[in-house]
Amino acid sequence: MSGTLGTLILPAMLWYCVSPNAYFSDHAADLRGLYDGYFFVCWSWDTGVANVIGADGNPPTDPTWWPLVTRNVAALRAEGITENHLAVTFGSNEAWPSPELLRSEEWTAKMRSRFSTLGRAAKATGFKGVSLDIEYPYQRYALDHRIYTHDGYTPGDLLAGAFRQGQAVVAGLLDEFPEAVVFVLPGGLRGYPIGEQFVLGMLDEMARRDAPGGMHLATEYSYSLLDPVTQAAIPRFEDAGLVDLVPASTLGYWRRRCSMAPGAWPMRMIETSGEYLVRPWAEELADLKEQHMILRATAKRYVWSYGGAQVWHMPDSTIDAQYHLGSANFPEAKEVVAGWHAILRDRTPYDRAPNADPRMLRLFRAIREFDEGTRDADGLCDAFGTPGRWWVLGILGNLRIEPARTAKEALSEPISPARAYWGRDGWVRWFPWASHYPPGVVDCNRVWGYMNSDSASAYFVTWLHSERAVDGWLNIGWADGLSIQFGDSVVFDEVPYPPVRHSLRVHDRYQFERRVPVRIPEGATRIVCTPVSYRGGFIYTFRITDEDGYPLPGVRFSLSEEVR
Repeated sequence: MSGTLGTLILPAMLWYCVSPNAYFSDHAADLRGLYDGYFFVCWSWDTGVANVIGADGNPPTDPTWWPLVTRNVAALRAEGITENHLAVTFGSNEAWPSPELLRSEEWTAKMRSRFSTLGRAAKATGFKGVSLDIEYPYQRYALDHRIYTHDGYTPGDLLAGAFRQGQAVVAGLLDEFPEAVVFVLPGGLRGYPIGEQFVLGMLDEMARRDAPGGMHLATEYSYSLLDPVTQAAIPRFEDAGLVDLVPASTLGYWRRRCSMAPGAWPMRMIETSGEYLVRPWAEELADLKEQHMILRATAKRYVWSYGGAQVWHMPDSTIDAQYHLGSANFPEAKEVVAGWHAILRDRTPYDRAPNADPRMLRLFRAIREFDEGTRDADGLCDAFGTPGRWWVLGILGNLRIEPARTAKEALSEPISPARAYWGRDGWVRWFPWASHYPPGVVDCNRVWGYMNSDSASAYFVTWLHSERAVDGWLNIGWADGLSIQFGDSVVFDEVPYPPVRHSLRVHDRYQFERRVPVRIPEGATRIVCTPVSYRGGFIYTFRITDEDGYPLPGVRFSLSEEVR
């Protein structure tokens, strides 16, 4: 870590992804100072490994891939570019996961064997580690996918199978490559149940072995150029919640060896198919520079970037024709890629910059205290202006469609888990829930799972405690609707009827769409957030800040009027 967060050891910068190519072997020296390593993708963990390495006693079907990647890695290492990783994917059209394969000992053995082969080859070739891109079968990670009939097995059987297979994959890899760095991409520990258990199984096996390379969750959360405070929170957003997911021994391993690895998408403005904000490249590059200064100061070990165009080298038609690299191709490409390379070469972290905002440095100190164990997960969330815990009542009916099933009387009575209220599907009671998500996203699907969240609402209650009276701002986002009561006043109410779909992130960038001024009194103030879902997205965002978007000092949250 760097600057305020400790000794000046900058995180390594990686690029995802490349195929073996002669350019690396011929021009490795030209790449010094840009990236510290590359993800070389051989595609499927199953058929890809068989294709380029060989499996089950058979030689590789492509005898050219491995000799070329071996030359690439050797050339890069000779120039000090040593953080190269062998990457595999889990395909959306492959058989796994399925109810049969998740419960199959034979399939589990096959997964272990393939990753043993992968680990052995990666170690022999000089790779730093292995990356698993588990994104593509995400729809089948949900327990309500149509292939899961639960006839003759239970959801628990599927989750236990996913956990065991995560253990088996890592066991096979580390048997052959004990010191391997292990990436999971896209990285996260809280998500669709089957994928979540697979990754937790991987982490469990790594913790059991105290594997020195560590697991690194390559998150795409930072692909969008979010506000600076959110960027600072991203490298710890799973650290805070991990205390609620794993035993103490695994948590200790995570803190010693593992990390969130934030990713960037420098050409997103022209490569995304979403609603990304289009603006002058000078503005985009300025924000990319600020983002990377912040991430260099907060990421523990790695930062990485992705792109459809291979912007790890300058666009050059002659080079492209010779090496088939796929350069960036748009009118300003040369100037923009040169600007991106300047960001990569200037490794200055935010806290070493002469114009560093002291309010950002205050966040860095909170992160350091969390890493040192002198600040807990609730305290880290406090520092970022968002509650770590909420009282929750739900699932309730949609406010505009089923008002009789929204238990409005609960908001005028003291919170008591013993008191039952009539909700959307029957009786509901208050219960405490640990969000522990410093970026300020409150994902209701993580409360009830990714099932049965259509036409729903819920009450989320917390108490804000302020050491003094102060003017503040509620920073909020929502999908599909949100109402907020601050003290005795409703300060925000955006719950449309008839149903209108609303995206949480505006322009694929701003997770806080609205800013509402509030006067924060000294002492305790009750806050009630009522998110509403019409279909799918049951989520909102919440952060309290000053006028410039930085969290206020002397403000904290708790589950009661008493300061914890």
